[in-house]
Amino acid sequence: MISYANKPTTEEEESLNSNISPKKRPRLEKLKGVVPQPNGHWGAQIYANHERIWLGTFGSQVDAAMAYDSASIKLRSGDSHKNFPLSDTTSLLETKFQMLFTTNAVLGMIRDGSYPSKFADFSKHQSQNRKADHDPFSCTLLFQKELTPSDVGKLNRLVIPKRYAVLHFPSVPDSQNTDEVQLEFYDRKMRLWKFRYCYWKSSQSFVFTRGWNRFVREKGLRPNDTIAFYMCNTRFGQSFLVIDVVWKKSGLGDGNEDHNVKVGDGDTFFRTFDHSTPNHNSKGFRLFGVQIVD
Repeated sequence: MISYANKPTTEEEESLNSNISPKKRPRLEKLKGVVPQPNGHWGAQIYANHERIWLGTFGSQVDAAMAYDSASIKLRSGDSHKNFPLSDTTSLLETKFQMLFTTNAVLGMIRDGSYPSKFADFSKHQSQNRKADHDPFSCTLLFQKELTPSDVGKLNRLVIPKRYAVLHFPSVPDSQNTDEVQLEFYDRKMRLWKFRYCYWKSSQSFVFTRGWNRFVREKGLRPNDTIAFYMCNTRFGQSFLVIDVVWKKSGLGDGNEDHNVKVGDGDTFFRTFDHSTPNHNSKGFRLFGVQIVD
């Protein structure tokens, strides 16, 4: 259970590693994002989107390191470095908790010290209602695409069919001087994937660029595999995008051999992904144990 408690001080916004002489700095186990303070407290910070984000000042090195870990769930991909790696169950539960809030809200809770208690309350509620919680979210299939050789080749990009891009994804700037668009997706293990999304005038195509090559490599994608995109909505009114893989070789999502694959270890979402052959008379199939409308 998360137990850090934020203790704001007047030195909170200092950057602070530079304020301490190297000779006077304590010899520390290397904990990422932890910054020793002149007053004996410990600061926490994280870098995201080329920006340093201050997380607050804490009474112990461990508390600061845990604050960094919590922030990294919201700000970085699911496999990013953690000072204290969590079990799959706890990691999925904390991800689910953070999905209920904006990034600023999560950072605010970390800074004011309320994050541990609120997450603990959420965890307790989830445990008490686990058996009764049959509908954590519903998902709608947006579209599927069979991958071409160029989608998984050296071009390091995925072409999104124009009709789907315009219908389901946000508009993208057509000027090189404007900010890029970054789209975020979860896979069914609730791992976060971020892709740069842009429009190429030369080929008049919508594409994923940065981040796509890593997804191809780590998922082992090949031509004729299929990727599917979903929009999921929670009972609390939050929404998120999901990306999944249907393999040409086995016909199973995400490369698993089981026809029913649990999300995480099943203790968080209590859902399975049904890969059985769909009934063509049906109006969809099941994702995470809920009906997908296509």
